[in-house]
Amino acid sequence: MILFKNFLIGSIFFVLSSAALAQSGGVNGRILSESGDTIVDAHIYLSDTKWAISDEHGTFEITGIPSGNYILKVSRIGFHDKSLEVSIDSQSALELEVLLTEKTYKDSPVVVTASRTEKELEDVSVPVTVISKKEIERSGSRRLSDILDEQIGMNVVNDHGTGIQVQGFDPDYTLILVDNQPIIGRTAGTLDLTRLAIGNVQQIEMVKGPSSALWGSDALAGVINIITDKGSKPFSWDINSRYGSNATLDGSSNLSFKTDRLSGRVFTNYLQSDGFDLDEATIAPTIPEYQNFTLSGGINYRMNKSISLGINSRFYQEDQTYANEILEQNGSFLVDGDDTQQDYSISPEVKITIGSRQLFDVTTFLSRFKSESSLNRQESGENYSFSSFDQTLNRLEVKSSTFWTDDHTTIMGAGVSREDLTAEIYADVPFFDSYFTFGQHEWALSEKLSLTSGYRFDIHSEYKSQFSPKFSGLYKPNEILHLRGSLGGGFKAPDFRQLFLNFTNPVAGYSVFGSSTLAEGLQTLDENGEISELYINTNEVAEIKAEHSFSYNLGFDIFPGDGVQFKVNAFRNNVQDLIETERIALKTNGQSVFSYFNLSKIYTQGAELELKVTPSFLENLDINIGYQYLDARRQITQTFDDVVDGEVITVSEQKYVSMFNRSKNTWNVKLFYLLSRWDLETSLRLQYRGKYGFADFNSNRLIDENEYAEAHTIVNATIAKMIAKRFKLQVGVNNITNYQNSIYLPSNPGITFYTQLNINIY
Repeated sequence: MILFKNFLIGSIFFVLSSAALAQSGGVNGRILSESGDTIVDAHIYLSDTKWAISDEHGTFEITGIPSGNYILKVSRIGFHDKSLEVSIDSQSALELEVLLTEKTYKDSPVVVTASRTEKELEDVSVPVTVISKKEIERSGSRRLSDILDEQIGMNVVNDHGTGIQVQGFDPDYTLILVDNQPIIGRTAGTLDLTRLAIGNVQQIEMVKGPSSALWGSDALAGVINIITDKGSKPFSWDINSRYGSNATLDGSSNLSFKTDRLSGRVFTNYLQSDGFDLDEATIAPTIPEYQNFTLSGGINYRMNKSISLGINSRFYQEDQTYANEILEQNGSFLVDGDDTQQDYSISPEVKITIGSRQLFDVTTFLSRFKSESSLNRQESGENYSFSSFDQTLNRLEVKSSTFWTDDHTTIMGAGVSREDLTAEIYADVPFFDSYFTFGQHEWALSEKLSLTSGYRFDIHSEYKSQFSPKFSGLYKPNEILHLRGSLGGGFKAPDFRQLFLNFTNPVAGYSVFGSSTLAEGLQTLDENGEISELYINTNEVAEIKAEHSFSYNLGFDIFPGDGVQFKVNAFRNNVQDLIETERIALKTNGQSVFSYFNLSKIYTQGAELELKVTPSFLENLDINIGYQYLDARRQITQTFDDVVDGEVITVSEQKYVSMFNRSKNTWNVKLFYLLSRWDLETSLRLQYRGKYGFADFNSNRLIDENEYAEAHTIVNATIAKMIAKRFKLQVGVNNITNYQNSIYLPSNPGITFYTQLNINIY
């Protein structure tokens, strides 16, 4: 009886299940472009209940769908979304062939820096500029400093190395990344961009404005992310060699391979130069003789459809040699200088995909930067001074990307990092431990309007916790006009230098102390009889805090016709608790003592305009014209005597004054033309920088008329010839007008020439 009962229940369940399955259907088909090409990795959503991804043949299948009417939505980067009304019949599977239309601006690159997930440039709601591999090659640029110097809104400046100024901020406010990982080893806040070879770069992404909500400290002004070429062919190998002025030799090799599961790449670069000297009255050269070597690469392995493993690594070493003169009270003597730098990192990564809606990234980043500098007496070989610098940064980060629907995407992440520093010029440096979490949600309200909001929260061992918000929006009323707006906060943490520096320059004789070493340093100098005059009360010195900014960006893109694009972006950045160097004492040798304080507020505001034109009557010509207006001011307090009711009183007044080293007006013009008949590529690039305050010679903190650097224009040109499709010979001239100024522009040697040969071996 019990057996019969169980059999009856099972039979009823089978019948009901069969009936339910009989009322379920499905849909399958192919996703193609209008030209008939297969579209891989298209996302197909059925009323947000079921989904699929097209395979290598463009096919997809969704089963187990109850009978009824549904909306089928298909999306793919580079194509317009398409929605269809479909009717599912339980008796048979519905077969479809869906044609997607390419977007008008199909050359729009895919970027990752602005949102930490792949998005087309035209769909990003914050100001982003992308430098393509094609532009890098046509301009003949071999170092990061070369190509950034030709971008609108960016000025390459020389301050303890070659750094970049973004929206009026000094170099230490811009985060530099390679494949989403930071480059460490700054000198006085400047990361020397000449350390970074770009012969293996796919594109360079530049996000302007505070990006701390995604990237943390040092991204107060923006982020520059170098995306390396991962290779797309089964095997590829090219080599490049260049020889130019000042006996400069630059050679590189770039090799990559790719199979269904395994891919890898190796890049090497060697650079040497005799340097140059713009001031023959001094012993030390302007740029000393140097040689450096870069080795980078990576490997990726896809275990299955869900799990991918990867590892990236980079090694860099540079050596410099030079002569210098040491001046002392009893006379002078000559020394030989030898500087060495090493920079290496390794970054393992695991990616786990769950269906089409969930992606996890687990990344570990281990990096180290070492430098040594020594001066030896030429006459005896005895060591006069030696200093070393050893910095490490280790980080673990977990990131989750959830694609709820085609209209909703959430990014969440958390991580921990440890930073350490060992150097003679730093006193009692502790570990810097920090913990962080960040989140972002993107919501496409319609095909025309999308909104993005996000945050980041940082907990640090040496300063207060930081919260950085972000909000942005993109509105595309039609194909001609795109509107963008964003606002957000950024912060920059005090670094080792500002907290723990204890340094006296062995050549010039000045001293610099961090905020935590100031009192002890001054006491030591005073006990040794080296203090002539003191300008502050050390008992009133407060601990420095992190700098904060809040930024607004508003802009639009106009596409009036094929081959024409006009972009405008207006910005305003307000910064509080700005950390500045202040002169606090005078030494008996006539030199000064400096330290760091949260002194004032600043703001930078302005607008960037960019016009890109590829004339329809001359398709091989690309024209790019850019202009930036910049107003950068800092708050100062001035005191003066005034007479009030017959009494003389001291009055303090706060006001904003123009900042040094900022040009109000900068222009660039880039022309690229291909003479297809002769396989010749040509380029002509002009950079104009208006006058700017160079130095405060009289220490009144104002820019006086005799303190301006003159306006100048730099003109560069190249011509390249393709030979037998494997060889490319390029000749270039930089600084055609031979502009030179050893004071205002010491890194520019005047007119230089080079010849370059690229060989595509396979």
